[in-house]
Amino acid sequence: MAHRAEQIVDAAKTLLDVSATLGALYRNRQLSLSEASNEIPATSVNIGDDEPVSALGADNFSFVDSLLTLSVVHISSQATEDLVVDELMNMRAAAYAVMMANRSLGLSFVIDTRYGGAAAPEISDEGGELCGRLVTTWFVHYRMSTTTSE
Repeated sequence: MAHRAEQIVDAAKTLLDVSATLGALYRNRQLSLSEASNEIPATSVNIGDDEPVSALGADNFSFVDSLLTLSVVHISSQATEDLVVDELMNMRAAAYAVMMANRSLGLSFVIDTRYGGAAAPEISDEGGELCGRLVTTWFVHYRMSTTTSE
């Protein structure tokens, strides 16, 4: 069985997959995406830091509450910078609506999912193509056993 953190990434990706606005959906993938292979626009759900909610780790003998950081990364390629930003913002809005509509991500061990903000859009013109990236951060409060991470 996969670690609960991996199950959370998979659940978030599955939830986001209902929105056509987000383009192709991936798990832990950004650098290898290719516009030539029709992989952009795209959204990638990436695993981040995972910290116990309590500085002591387990507050009791039965479970550990942890806070997993997810990065939801939107990638767009358009003819102008303005169009890149517009598409990124539309993707951000669609992902926000989906994530906030099911804050347990459909998992019994997830206590809550909290929006953690968004970075400014980054735009580059590497290879002569305008490509943009926007990262939103999500904090997933979940519970795991003190004896297993599944």
